[in-house]
Amino acid sequence: MPANLSSADVAKGRTWYFVGGGLSALVGVFAILRPGAATFAIEQFLGIIFIASGLALLLSALLGKAKKHRLLDLASSALRLIVGILLIAKALNGVIALTLVVASIFIVEGIFGLIFALKFRGKNPAWIWMLLNAIAAFVLGGMLFANFPSDAAWAIGLLFGINSLILGVSLIMFAVAMPQLKEV
Repeated sequence: MPANLSSADVAKGRTWYFVGGGLSALVGVFAILRPGAATFAIEQFLGIIFIASGLALLLSALLGKAKKHRLLDLASSALRLIVGILLIAKALNGVIALTLVVASIFIVEGIFGLIFALKFRGKNPAWIWMLLNAIAAFVLGGMLFANFPSDAAWAIGLLFGINSLILGVSLIMFAVAMPQLKEV
């Protein structure tokens, strides 16, 4: 256990890693079992978030006291509202665009995960799980790019599910190894 952490700190951290890992794995299993539904849910949820943030920014621009950036806030809120409405109204086009975004995120997650895993090599017995997660994220991103756009309708949900399941297992394994850590 790292010298700068008490056993209570480690226990609290372990609990959150177990909870986060369990939830991530559960979401992953659902998405793997129902990839089309997961793809649609992710795309629609993103549309709702764009609309909600666009409305909040619109209210801020119209009712806020700051006048210098009101025009920028109005333009930004309009962009968010348009993107959100298009994602909800044109779900297939949204899924196709989202496929490119998710593929890019997986590639970047794989690169940063590799760096993170190598940093913990020799310091944390679960570093190999971090490495496997990084490799999986990178491979999944590559698979999305390779089969674009033909697999877009189900691929996001399935690959997101696989990624979430592997991430969940990695977080749980990290929690299991926490008492033996040399560095957090």
